[in-house]
Amino acid sequence: MDVSGRGGRVDGASQSQGNASTASHSREVDPLSVTKRLQRDGRWPEVEPVRDRLMKECKKKGMNKAESQAWTYSELDRLYPPLVTEWTTGSDDDELGSTDRGTVTGLSDIPASWGQLPANASLGAEIAWCQANRLWVVEEKSDGATVVHLKLARSPAPSWSALGWLETSIRAYSKFVDVAAKVTATHQDQQDLVRRERMAIDEIRSLLAEMREDSDKG
Repeated sequence: MDVSGRGGRVDGASQSQGNASTASHSREVDPLSVTKRLQRDGRWPEVEPVRDRLMKECKKKGMNKAESQAWTYSELDRLYPPLVTEWTTGSDDDELGSTDRGTVTGLSDIPASWGQLPANASLGAEIAWCQANRLWVVEEKSDGATVVHLKLARSPAPSWSALGWLETSIRAYSKFVDVAAKVTATHQDQQDLVRRERMAIDEIRSLLAEMREDSDKG
């Protein structure tokens, strides 16, 4: 991806924050469709912080949740348009391991027991859910179509966004694996940090205990 192009989009996102009051004039888009598209082409980790900033700006302008979401996703759709090569079939996709595998059905058949799903959860939770349930719920047909049986999931999806990642794992598995690897690496780094902090705390406690013993002896 062209770094200068990405910088331009981020600058555009910053400028658009000052125009949140024009939300009523934004063209309508489907938030879930925009999210799924950006997840499929691997840009969601880049876009999500921008989404959060735009939502906060809308809140500051006094917009309600529905208005904020409508304007924010309209802006995201404008700032991050579809890639020219998105979901085309051919040698380029084959080399990337992201060839569109045909129709995918069942993603919208949410079990009643799941209740109302939030739009988003933490990226780690969404990816972990997909990894844990993909083999249970995804059925690949001989004609290339894929059927998703959400009722067979071991647990409810943490968000609608998680279903988008599930579709990404079906249509562009290599991209999904790449994101999952990054999430796992980040989680491992956090675990290592916590472990080091605990070790430091244990060392401090040990030193304090020794100091108290010396004080008692004195």
